[in-house]
Amino acid sequence: MDPKIPKEDLFRVFLYDYLKKRGFSQTAKTLRNEAQITARTSSQFNRPYDPYGFLYEFWVSFYDLYQAWIIPGLSRKSDQATNVGALIDSIPQIIRERYSIRCLSRCSSKQTLLSCDFSSDGMIVASGGIGMKPFLCYAETCDAVTTSESHSSTILDVRFQPESNLFATASADKTVKLWNARRPATVLYDFVGHNWIVKSLDFHPTEGILCSSDTHGVIEEWNLDRRVRMNTFKAGGSLVRFQPGSGRILASVNRNVITLRDFKTWTVEKRFQGHVKDIRSICWDVTGQTIASVSEDEVRVWTINMEGKCLYEYPSKGKRFQTVIFHPRFRNVLVVGGFQNLELLILDTGETRSITASDLSITGLAACTESKLIASAGNDSMVKIWK
Repeated sequence: MDPKIPKEDLFRVFLYDYLKKRGFSQTAKTLRNEAQITARTSSQFNRPYDPYGFLYEFWVSFYDLYQAWIIPGLSRKSDQATNVGALIDSIPQIIRERYSIRCLSRCSSKQTLLSCDFSSDGMIVASGGIGMKPFLCYAETCDAVTTSESHSSTILDVRFQPESNLFATASADKTVKLWNARRPATVLYDFVGHNWIVKSLDFHPTEGILCSSDTHGVIEEWNLDRRVRMNTFKAGGSLVRFQPGSGRILASVNRNVITLRDFKTWTVEKRFQGHVKDIRSICWDVTGQTIASVSEDEVRVWTINMEGKCLYEYPSKGKRFQTVIFHPRFRNVLVVGGFQNLELLILDTGETRSITASDLSITGLAACTESKLIASAGNDSMVKIWK
């Protein structure tokens, strides 16, 4: 923060920065003219990972503290004023701890879990593992249920269709099953066509399409409306994830290489190489411009705007990484699951924070941008919700 700028003027600079980045262009212009703003935000507060600026990120942190303080005090007498001074005194601490997360709730599935995913509204977490039946946790009621029907072998991946209660499961029994999380008793449909273990799947974000991939690198494209197979691609990968937003790009993984393809033409656009061991998990950031990948020994972050360039790499230091997501609130933070711990990796600084999260390994992570919640699933049979 620039000490040469008077504090009120500096506040106006941050306010102008927020208005501009939020798209309130006319309001920002009026403020700049009336307040005669000439200074600019320092580069340390003008990072691409904080899209709404420092003032917004600061307020989010302060608001969390305010909520944590005010909710337990709801039983106080109405004439008892909020101790704003106490909140202000705590601001330096919350800035230091802004990336910390805590466990809000947990559910035992009584099975080793390998994957989980959030519904778009953050109300439901679906998970699956060696128990062969999907396990569902409902945030609004704190209930948890296991489906009546099941696969005939281990569930390896679970994904929700965006803006829907539908989710799909990929299994070692070579099938993909479609379910309704609000009516989970029975399977809606079985997609049969793979000849090998189905390891991964994903829904197209805007079209009624589901892609699944198997251990021999075959990717099947399914039409959800007609419930038929549309295409088979044999030069694919064992993990698949669509680019958020448009779904124009499909990212696939073949051992330790990530390939980006134009989904309509199947043209290869980029390949990311650098991992030594096989990649276990990949995820896109919310903008669809950045990909994080994790192998047992390291996590890497790539951008599609630079030809094959790795932006960040961080070794696991023996923590046996399994899964990775971008933090739903802070785009410059990765959440990495490994043996017993969740690792928070702050990309800008390289700082890490380790949180004990399981007795065994964290095998699946999911993030909801709507509720800002994180879900984890692990070998200890637990689904946990974090914020």
